[in-house]
Amino acid sequence: LADLHEEVSSINNKLDKFSQCLDASERRIGDVEDRVDHIENILLEVHRLRERCDDLENRARRSNLRIVGLPEGIEGRDPVSFVEKLLVEVLGEETFLGRVEIERAHRVLRPRPKEGERPRIIIFKLLRFPDKIHILRRARELGQLTFKNQKIFFFPDVSADLQARRQEFTEARRLCHSLHLPFSLLHPARLRVSLRDGPRFFVDLEEATEFLKRLPDPPSMSRVPGII
Repeated sequence: LADLHEEVSSINNKLDKFSQCLDASERRIGDVEDRVDHIENILLEVHRLRERCDDLENRARRSNLRIVGLPEGIEGRDPVSFVEKLLVEVLGEETFLGRVEIERAHRVLRPRPKEGERPRIIIFKLLRFPDKIHILRRARELGQLTFKNQKIFFFPDVSADLQARRQEFTEARRLCHSLHLPFSLLHPARLRVSLRDGPRFFVDLEEATEFLKRLPDPPSMSRVPGII
């Protein structure tokens, strides 16, 4: 019996040590879970602040437009006057209610391209936001635009993050074109597809593509160009 009591006592000591280790492990796991929860909350806050910063950046660019396709250096030393004259010449004076005014204009801030490379984009800020709407609408109505035998394009000026989000819908827009469905890409990154039973809106690329792939043959309705 003495040997048995001694063995039981040894087992009890081991169980006590095991219980202590288990308690310590539970405390550490609890501390780690608290830290993970705290970090997740911080990440959510960082994500929310990043979205707010991106929204503020795009609001600051609200009256900005980009011109793609103009040869390097064609604007000379006064890009503001150059762009003002270009808008009237390409789009027509009737596009604007009055004199179009530009606050500032400049090339994208990167090294000057070498001979044969693509020219830098020109970014300009309009004094009045309605002029931006008139420019984009008129550009869509006229279709292909040229200036001194050079094809040019007008695009809204948005942040890099928003541009990446909008480009995610490229495949969905191609499907809309193939189905002859009127569509538009709304701000900030929401796809609007016009159907017979009314418009459908998508913010998720996979949801949009899966829905469009399930549609039958193109409906018998006139095609309306999509808004880029």
